[in-house]
Formats: sequence, C-alpha cells, structure tokens
Amino acid sequence: MDIELFEEFSEKCSKELPNEIDKILQNVKGEKACAISFITTDDFYGFYLAWNCSTDIDEYYAWENGSSPDFLYQPLVDIVEAVEELDFFESSDEKWNFAEKLLFILEKNIKEIPEKIFKKNGFKREDILFFATMGDGDYIKEMLEVSAKMFNSKKTLEAYGLIK
Repeated sequence: MDIELFEEFSEKCSKELPNEIDKILQNVKGEKACAISFITTDDFYGFYLAWNCSTDIDEYYAWENGSSPDFLYQPLVDIVEAVEELDFFESSDEKWNFAEKLLFILEKNIKEIPEKIFKKNGFKREDILFFATMGDGDYIKEMLEVSAKMFNSKKTLEAYGLIK
C-alpha cells in the first residue's frame, strides 16, 4: 500500500489539526493535563476526537468530550473505499500495515502543531497526551500502545503511567 494514498488526508490534517487542538485546549484552560484521542472504527471509517483532563486513559471510550471534524472523517473514508483489496473487517498483516501508515501520518501532523498553540492555552506540549485507537475491533490495545509512544515524549508517557 502506497503512502501517497494518504496524501490528501495528511494535507487536511496539516491544515486543520492545529485549529482543532487549539479549540480543545481553550476548553480545558486551567487544567494541568489533557489526553486527546483519535478514535476510529474497526474498519477505519474516520476518526472521532475525544479528550479528558485525567491521567487515566483506561476508559477513553466513555469520554464525554468529543467531536467528529470532517477533515478526520471523509478523507479517511475515501482512502478506505479506494483500497478494494483489503478486508477491513478481518485482522491481517495488511490491515495492521494500514494502521501503521495511518499512525505515521498522525504522528507527523501532531508533531507539527505549533508550540504557540500549547503556550497560549497555558500548556507545554508535554502536558498533553495524544494517542489513537479503535473504539472496538482488532487492534485497540496495539494502536493505543504504539501511537502513545510515537506521538509523545518519554516525560509525557511517564506522567500518564504508560512507562515507568
């Protein structure tokens, strides 16, 4: 599977993700920490953004704060629909490879969020834990663990108890 397939998704993330993170951080001003998750379905039909101001991420699926920005939904749906040779309803090496490419795109775009967005909302980048996973499906734990390590500093992972 070619990384160019994800180009439009990456471009839209690059343009829109900083604004979306800014909105979330404006809502949680005054908090000491915030976890922000990108939650997808088992068949990768878009992402739902959810957040919580706790260091406990075990019940991310029950977080009440959330949104479904179009830039995280439709471009990903278009990719899934274009990949006819992959059965997104069955676990496979190819499906995990798709997940890894998607995580790589998110990592790039999360790391490109300007520092000024964190600062103007009273945070350091290390105060925010980013991760991606599935609401249900084959790779819930794997995506969470891999993405948390990809998206965050060691200091952030330690603060959230993800590494000791």
